[in-house]
Amino acid sequence: MTLSKSPDHQSRNRRAPISLNHKLDHKLLGYAAAASAAGVGMLALAQPSQAEIVYTPAHQIVAKNRYFNLDFNNDGVTDLTLRNVYSVCIETTQGRHRPECSEFTDQFLVAYGNAPNGVMAGVSFASALPVGKRVGQGNKFADRVDLEGCATSNGNFQGSSGPWLNVKNLYLGVTFTIDGATHYGWVRLSVTTNKKTCDAQVLVTGYAYETDTNKAIATGKTSGNDIVGAVERPEATLGALALGSSGIKAWRREEEISN
Repeated sequence: MTLSKSPDHQSRNRRAPISLNHKLDHKLLGYAAAASAAGVGMLALAQPSQAEIVYTPAHQIVAKNRYFNLDFNNDGVTDLTLRNVYSVCIETTQGRHRPECSEFTDQFLVAYGNAPNGVMAGVSFASALPVGKRVGQGNKFADRVDLEGCATSNGNFQGSSGPWLNVKNLYLGVTFTIDGATHYGWVRLSVTTNKKTCDAQVLVTGYAYETDTNKAIATGKTSGNDIVGAVERPEATLGALALGSSGIKAWRREEEISN
């Protein structure tokens, strides 16, 4: 038996689609697009890449004819060496005449690492950086560089040179590799040099490096995560999204004002 369709059923089938008000339709489309964009943005902000600074406090004295090996990432491999070299040559030593000497002393502080590890350098010496300076790509690095030097002859002071003479809490910019990838860091130093005797002492008070490869670091920065790619902005409310494109424009104007 075939059942006949009721008039109400046939009437429902013949009904044409109803068009929404043009303005309302436009707002709903704007809401959908904005909500989709906001969802993508929230995902991007929820999963940013992070670059972490690892800081190692220290109180290491490097006396004359001593050295200090720095291992930034604590993997058992020396990344950089600081050496305080001090030599004396006296014409008469233990009663023996040494005509090649002229009663001199020679002192210099040097930093070096196995290439491609290096120290940020100027024309002749390692750069003595204040706090807040950038260490990264574009800077000049050398695998062996002096920080300062001092000399006497015949018991008289001859001269000293270098930007690290008698400084307190300045920074040495460095670059080194981990598994072949380049990283940047700094070492905080204080140097005391007796210019009459050329006796020098170095105090290392801390060092740090950036875990993200090829990312610059600011001298003196010791902690915290640098969020890469995350943008802080006022949240777009559902009310603003519901207004469609006009609501989004208003939200963007608020964002510009807040920034």
